[in-house]
Amino acid sequence: PFTGEDDELEISTTSNKNRKKTEKEAKRSAREEANAMQSAQIDAILESIEDLLETTNCDVSQLVSYIKNLVDVGNSSINQVLTPNLKSLVSARPSSKKRATKSFSGEDEEDSWKQPSFRLAWVGSDNAICHIGTSLHKVPLARLQEIYLLLGYNRWELLEVIRILGPFPNVRNTLRGDIKLEKKRTNDNREGVRLTIAYNSMVDGTGKEILAGKEDNVKYVKLDIWFASEKAIVCTVPAEDDEGDEYEVNANPFANGNGASILLFVAEENLDEQLEKLRAA
Repeated sequence: PFTGEDDELEISTTSNKNRKKTEKEAKRSAREEANAMQSAQIDAILESIEDLLETTNCDVSQLVSYIKNLVDVGNSSINQVLTPNLKSLVSARPSSKKRATKSFSGEDEEDSWKQPSFRLAWVGSDNAICHIGTSLHKVPLARLQEIYLLLGYNRWELLEVIRILGPFPNVRNTLRGDIKLEKKRTNDNREGVRLTIAYNSMVDGTGKEILAGKEDNVKYVKLDIWFASEKAIVCTVPAEDDEGDEYEVNANPFANGNGASILLFVAEENLDEQLEKLRAA
């Protein structure tokens, strides 16, 4: 037979469960509210950056300040999200379920999946461009038009569109490489990720693919990532000491007001359309 003590124990247990459930719901609600506020801040900063880039004489120091604000907002999250966000972008691919099924329209679901695509919206120096690219835009009569970045499948794919002065078509060079991520933290507790790209393939302007082949021919490129989302990526070229050796992570990558080491990528929703316009599809 049940006693009064049993009833009290059951009531106490139920009360504890309800309290824990309420606490979880409150935490989840607070987290969702914080994420929504953070997303709104990010959108506002990206809009300010876009407006500034459209001005005739862009105020570089103001632009670098906006980019720093973007990074700071990303680091203001209760839970550090840079690394998981970047891993999600880098490893993106259609799910096996999507590849195996078709949509109601009869099209492959994979066709509706969009690979994470970005456009280089601003870069602080030509050296930073050369750090990640081919440097072929520096040959006589060549002008760099656009740089696009594709992520997914644990690969980095960089598309350079170069205009040749005169009656010549635009040239597109494509660099591909595997990616390695290593979480870092600066002296001021700023979260960062050291990204290493192993370029092992290049498709030149004629469409010919050149493979690295031997390990000695693989080109390794390092970048420090400070902000990453589906909307934008902020990275810097690692600083070097007097002997040319790379620092582990620059303690303050935005201390220099000219932003010479900064690369800002923003989401590109219509990559194929943009390449068509540039006659580089």
